[in-house]
Amino acid sequence: MKKVLILLLTVAVLFTAAYGTDFSWKGEIRARTSNDTNIAPEDFQNAESIMDTRVRLYTTATMSENLKAVVGLEIGDFEWGNDDHNADYENVEVKNAYLEFTPEMMEMLTFRVGLQTYVDQFGSAVFDEDAAGIMMMPEFEGFNMNAGLFVLEDDDVETDSHTFGIIDMTKDMDALSLKGSLYYDTVRDEYSRIYFGAGADYDMNDSLGMGGHFLYMSWKQDSDIGDAEAKGYFAYLYGEYTMDKFNAKVNFGYTPSEDAISDDATAFAGIEPYPYLYGLEYFFPGDVYDGKSQQWDYGGYGLPTGSMVVSANLSYDFLFANIGLINTTAEEIDDNALGTEIDLGIDYELTEGLNFKAVYAIFMPGDSFGDDYENGTELSTQLKYKF
Repeated sequence: MKKVLILLLTVAVLFTAAYGTDFSWKGEIRARTSNDTNIAPEDFQNAESIMDTRVRLYTTATMSENLKAVVGLEIGDFEWGNDDHNADYENVEVKNAYLEFTPEMMEMLTFRVGLQTYVDQFGSAVFDEDAAGIMMMPEFEGFNMNAGLFVLEDDDVETDSHTFGIIDMTKDMDALSLKGSLYYDTVRDEYSRIYFGAGADYDMNDSLGMGGHFLYMSWKQDSDIGDAEAKGYFAYLYGEYTMDKFNAKVNFGYTPSEDAISDDATAFAGIEPYPYLYGLEYFFPGDVYDGKSQQWDYGGYGLPTGSMVVSANLSYDFLFANIGLINTTAEEIDDNALGTEIDLGIDYELTEGLNFKAVYAIFMPGDSFGDDYENGTELSTQLKYKF
């Protein structure tokens, strides 16, 4: 049912757009290579190489000041050499298909209906994906607010009924920006989960800035199947300095873990997270190649074992370097040091709009892995053109 609705909405958007007056286009073409070795004892360590390509294309048809339609398509990522040398490769996805409109009787309220991209305000700790739903964007004097409801699964299509509700608020005051959010996630007859978040960013001057956030989560099992509960939080702080071509950023993040597999656990987990805030290439989804990661959630490595990360991101002109210290916070683990990561890379514009990145990353496992684990490494490149 959900797939049919998305298809019908896509057709409706295209049909509506055909009668529009103003069209705009944007997109990107990306090609990547990656060669990596896993974190393992020497006899079990493997190397893997991959090359892939992705194309994204978005079009916006603006019919009037109060109405526009957006359709976004994605081809890939397709790995080179798959499925009969990629000839006639079938891998086209609908990324966006929505209408955005402001009713004439409610000029202060804009609606966005259909398949759209939603990214939370807390470093993608909760949700960073495309989803079908409705978003309301009212205009208020003095602050901004968005509220929406997304259908992540529908019981006419899947076995579960999974909905995700959001309220985001932001306020800018000269050098200070404030944000707050409420998220509600529920799978009918299974569990419900609620998030409260607040944060701030402050620019002391043109060179120095700082900020952070605190995001609290409470999870509860449906009473018909059990009484398990969990609570946790994700705290994050950063400081950043910029001068001419030089930039330095220091990050600190913490999620707790206690009795993570019990009926009264302390742990944090997102819904569809994308943990990019630390700027590390190997252990987290990297900026050059994000197809692999050791940790896909700020809540911990593997099981929700908690996480404490200190990282620094340095860049000068086209050169950059990252270093990170990664630990678990689980009380049940004697040695909490997961390891240390160092990245060295380049980020260079070959010609207008065409950017090339390359990075070598090495992860040196800590005591938490054991004595016989070898370093994990990654050598990745990325070529991207945006238009």
